[in-house]
Amino acid sequence: MEKTYTLAMLQHVKELNAELNDLTVIALERKLNRFEYRAAERTLQIVIEASIGVAKHWCKQINGVAPVSAYQAFEKLEMHGISQIANTNWKQIIGMRNALVHDYLNIDPVIIEQLIRERHYESVVEFAKLGLGELVKSRPD
Repeated sequence: MEKTYTLAMLQHVKELNAELNDLTVIALERKLNRFEYRAAERTLQIVIEASIGVAKHWCKQINGVAPVSAYQAFEKLEMHGISQIANTNWKQIIGMRNALVHDYLNIDPVIIEQLIRERHYESVVEFAKLGLGELVKSRPD
């Protein structure tokens, strides 16, 4: 991953985090309207996909090979002692991403609002920022 792209991704993840924080403020005050709810779904999907991409690139940096599956990427990073992996349920997060992409009609809106209100996205955002920081450090200027 080129340094310029990595820095752009880092900025994008920060923007996604700010959007999720804004949605959290709204969700704590009242039920999200349909547009806010769709924004929450889409923003969660994007931040999870960004984290999966970061995990794969980080694995490639460490091992020279990028895993094909998201599950493998997080397993390999955990094997390399990345503590944030062990502290987060990536199987559930990847499952949520898959549901958001492929089974969005069957997602219970209460679950999405709960994820937003309780800020469960923060561990995903923090992982992405950590991984992108490591990728930036590994690239020469």
